[in-house]
Amino acid sequence: MKAVMYHGPGNLEYVEIEKPVAAPGQVLVKVKYCGICGTDIHAYKLPGVFNWELVLGHESVGIVEEVGEGVTCVKAGDRVAVGPPGDCGNCYSCNTGHPNTCANAFPNTLGIGPGTQGAYAEYVLSHYPQNELFLIPDEVRMDQAVLFDVIGVGFHAVRRSELRVGDNAVVAGCGSVGLSVIQAAKMSGARNLIAFDPIPERRKAALKAGADYALDSDSEEDIGKAKEILAHEGGAQVTFEAAGHPSSVSLCVDLTMPNGQVMLIGSDGRPYEMVTAALGPMEYDFKFSFTYTKEEIRMLFDLIAMGKWSTDIYSTQKEPLSKTIEMMEELASGRLDVARVLLMPEA
Repeated sequence: MKAVMYHGPGNLEYVEIEKPVAAPGQVLVKVKYCGICGTDIHAYKLPGVFNWELVLGHESVGIVEEVGEGVTCVKAGDRVAVGPPGDCGNCYSCNTGHPNTCANAFPNTLGIGPGTQGAYAEYVLSHYPQNELFLIPDEVRMDQAVLFDVIGVGFHAVRRSELRVGDNAVVAGCGSVGLSVIQAAKMSGARNLIAFDPIPERRKAALKAGADYALDSDSEEDIGKAKEILAHEGGAQVTFEAAGHPSSVSLCVDLTMPNGQVMLIGSDGRPYEMVTAALGPMEYDFKFSFTYTKEEIRMLFDLIAMGKWSTDIYSTQKEPLSKTIEMMEELASGRLDVARVLLMPEA
C-alpha cells in the first residue's frame, strides 16, 4: 500500500509499504481522510520534534475493514475516527481520572510514537481499538468527524478552565484551535468574547465562530479598545492563549483581571520570560491544557449531530495522498493557511 514516510525535517518520502493485517485484539481501518496537523508541520520544519522515522498521521477517519479476534467494540463496515490511545490503566494519570495525560499514550500514538505507522497511508492498524477508535454517528459526515482533534483541543481547554456564565473571555490566536475555543466559550455563556489575531481572514472567521469582537493583536488601538470593554473588572476572567507565541502569552497576561486565569493551549518552543515580581501581586492562575479525553470526543460528535456545533467555520482543502509532500511544503512555508488539509488515500 502507499504511505508517506517521515525521515526527518524537510524529508518526506512517498513509499510502498506492506499492508497491515489485524492480529487478535487489533482492528484494520481503511483511511478515508487524514488531516495534516500542526504537530506534523512543526516536525517537518524544525529539528527535535521527532527524532525517529515513522509514517505520520494521527487525525484520521475511515471504515473498519478487518476485526481481529476478541474485539467487540467495533465491527466491519463501521465508520470510525482513530485517535490517541491513552488509558493504559496502569499509570497514575489513568488511575486518578486524567487519561488524556496518560504516561504511556505518547509513544503508542499512531503517527507520533517512535516507529509507528500513522494514517498518511491507505490503511492504519489500531492496536488499542477500545481506547483509540470512536464510532461516528450517522448524522455526522466523515469530513466533519476528521476535525475531531482540531475541535477537541479547544473544547477540552474551555472545559478545563474556570470560565462561568457571564464571564468575559479573551482568545488570542484564531487558528483552528482558537476557533474551537471561541465556539466552546460562547456555548459556555461568555458575556464579552474578544478574539485577537493579526490576520484579517482569521478575524472574520472568529466572528462567524461567535466572537463579539475580533481585533488586531498588532494594533495598540485595538488592544486599548479591549481594555475599555473590560474596564469594569480590570480584564477578562479567563484568557485563552491559542497562538503558540510569546507575544500572545504577554497579550493574554495584559488582558487578564487580577485573580483571573490564563489558559495556555498553544505549543511553542520559544521561551516566555516571566517576571514574578510583576505578576505575583496579581495572583494570576496560569493553567496548561493539552489534549482531550475519549468522552469529550463522544460529546463533540453528539453536538455536531444535533446541530449545536458548527464545522463550517473551519477551512479545509482535500488533496490526494500523493500530494502530501507538496501540501506540507505549502503549509510549512505559510503559503497555504487552512484549518486542515485533508489527505485522501483513495483519490
